[in-house]
Order: sequence, then C-alpha cells, then structure tokens
Amino acid sequence: MPPARDTYCSFCGTAYAPPLAYPRSCPSCKTQVWANPIPVSVVLVPVARDGRTGLLVVRRGIEPGRGKLALVGGFLEEHETWAEGGAREIREETGVVVDAASLAPFWFTSTSPRPNRVLLFSIAGPAPVDGGALEAFEANAETLERGLVFGPGGLAEVFAFALHVEAARRFFEARGADGPHGFVTV
Repeated sequence: MPPARDTYCSFCGTAYAPPLAYPRSCPSCKTQVWANPIPVSVVLVPVARDGRTGLLVVRRGIEPGRGKLALVGGFLEEHETWAEGGAREIREETGVVVDAASLAPFWFTSTSPRPNRVLLFSIAGPAPVDGGALEAFEANAETLERGLVFGPGGLAEVFAFALHVEAARRFFEARGADGPHGFVTV
C-alpha cells in the first residue's frame, strides 16, 4: 500500500486517526492541516510565422502525457505571481523570453473530476512573438520539442490535457480560426 500524504502531524509527529480526511486535526497539538489546490500558470503564446499566427506548444518529456503536446506552463513557486511563474515556465520550457508584465488573464478553471489544481491561463502580448526571430531550441528532459499549432482541429488527439485543448479552442475561436492544428516544429 502506498504511503498516504499527511499521515502524521508535521508539527509534533502524532499519527492521524483513520479515516484520513481533510482538514485533519492533530489529537495531540490540535494543529489543523488542509489539502489546498495547487495553482498552475499556463500561457498561450501567440507566434507569428509565415503570415499566420499560431500558439507556442511543447512536446512533453515527462509524465503525465509524455510525448504529447501541451501549452507552456507549470506549478507556481511560493515566491512568484502567476505572471512571473508563467514567464519563467516559458523560458524554462521553450527558451523564449516573455516579459511577465505582458501576460493578460485569459481563463481560469479547476481540474476535473478532482479539482486539486487551479489552472490560470493567460495570453502573452500584446503583439505575437516573431517566429522568425526565435533562437534555436535545445531539447531537455522536460521538453522534447518546441512547435506551433495554428487551429483547433485535431488537438484532442495530440494534446496531453483536455483543458489545454479547451483553452486553445477558445483562443482560435475568438480569432475566427477553425482549421486543423497544423503542428510545425520551431
């Protein structure tokens, strides 16, 4: 049986009595523990290339969804805002530098069926990144490939996360784009 999170009080070491539900109150020191949702900053980065505007995506090198495409994003660190975390993730995953102040809120949602992640979708802007000026990309353990998608068609088959598909669909729909994703490496 795998170990259960928060089985013992992190303040005094007393074991919590079953059933292990949240919030948990320590019978010895009365400390309470909650399982709060974890914020994730996900950024839609428009990129202009060959007269079209697409969204920057990565091919995941880690689970969940290893080998599939995803929008750029990740968990926030406790010292950063959602915008700072989003800009950091873009740089770490793609090598593209975006000013955190350029990120604008787009859509916020929780994961389903377990709402233990809060996804904070934003858009980099105001103008698309120049795809012709992107520096060469070097794959790493987290990101196998960097690319662009140009429409919502077929994203559900190639994307790792349904909520990323929904965010991309909303982006393309607002711009009147309804064709195939047309993934290309950049």
